[in-house]
Amino acid sequence: MLLTPNWRDWYHFRHQQECFKSGAMFEDYVAKVLGLFHDDYVNPAPSGTLGDGGCDGLALSGTIFYACYGQRPARSAERELAAKIGSDFTRGLAQWDSFHTWKFVTNAPVGPESLKVVTGLQQTHGLTSERPLTIRIVSSEDLWGQVVGTLDVAILNELFPGAPGAENVELADLLPLLDALGTTGAAIEMGADVLPVPASKMDFNELPEASRLEFNAGRLLAPRIDRWYEESSDPGLYDVHGDKFRSLYLEARAVTAVPAEILERLYVSVAGANFRMDGKRANAAFAVVSYFFDSCHIFETPLAEEITSGTEVPNALAH
Repeated sequence: MLLTPNWRDWYHFRHQQECFKSGAMFEDYVAKVLGLFHDDYVNPAPSGTLGDGGCDGLALSGTIFYACYGQRPARSAERELAAKIGSDFTRGLAQWDSFHTWKFVTNAPVGPESLKVVTGLQQTHGLTSERPLTIRIVSSEDLWGQVVGTLDVAILNELFPGAPGAENVELADLLPLLDALGTTGAAIEMGADVLPVPASKMDFNELPEASRLEFNAGRLLAPRIDRWYEESSDPGLYDVHGDKFRSLYLEARAVTAVPAEILERLYVSVAGANFRMDGKRANAAFAVVSYFFDSCHIFETPLAEEITSGTEVPNALAH
C-alpha cells in the first residue's frame, strides 16, 4: 500500500528524534544516512596510531569529505565544538588531498566561537588560496533538507519502518493513477481541449465555490486520465471504478447532505487521509473525482428539459 501524504512529517519527526541523540549514536545515524545517499560513501575505520585522519566519510570519488560531531553534555560545549571543528579540519587537510568540499555535520548549536573557526577556515581556503575549498557546516535541519528528505520513500521506509499507510483508501487501485498525475510534468497539457465544469450540474447539486475551483484545477488533468484508462490492460477498469464511485457517493450522501462534506469523503476514499498536505496528491484527487463527476457517476444530473425551460429544479440531495 502506498503511503499517505503525511509521510513527510512522520519521517521528519523520526529524523529529529535521531538528531536529539548525543555522541556516537548521532554520528552512527549520520554515517547510515550518508551511506544511503551516496553510492560510494566510505567511512574509514580507525587504524592504530593513524586513527581515521579526522574523516567520518568520503563520497563522490573522494571529492567530498565529511566530519561529524554529536554534541556531548558539557559546560564548555561551545568551546569543545570550536576545537573539534579546527582539529578535524587540520587532520583531514594533512592526510587527505582528494577532497575539494569539506562538510562538518553536527547536531550541536553553532555559537560565535565555532563560527569564528569556520569563517576563518573559509577565508584561508578561498578561491585565491593555494588549496581552495568549499567549507560548510551541516545542521540537523540541513541534513534533512539536503540528504534524508531527498531519499526515495522505499529507502526511507527501510531507515524508519512503520510509516502511516493508506489503510482507509477504498479505491486503492487508483493510487498508481494519482502518482502518475502527480509526477508527470506540468499540470496543463499543451493543446488539450479542457472544458469548464458544467455550471448547470454544479448549480443543481449546490456545490460551493471552493469545490468548483478544485474541480476546475483538477479537470486540467482529464486528458491524462483518459489516456491512463485507454492504456490499461483491463478494458473494464473504468466501469468498475465508475460503479465504485457511485456506491461511495451514495454511502456518503446517506451520512450528510452537505455537498462539500460528500466531496471530502470521496477525496479521502481516493487519496487517503491528510491528502491536502501534499499539493500534487490533492490536485490529483480533485482531477479523479471531477472526472467521475463529469461522467455522471457521482452527484445528480439535471433533466435537460427542466434546465432549458427555466423550470425550478429541486435540490438533488433531496432525491
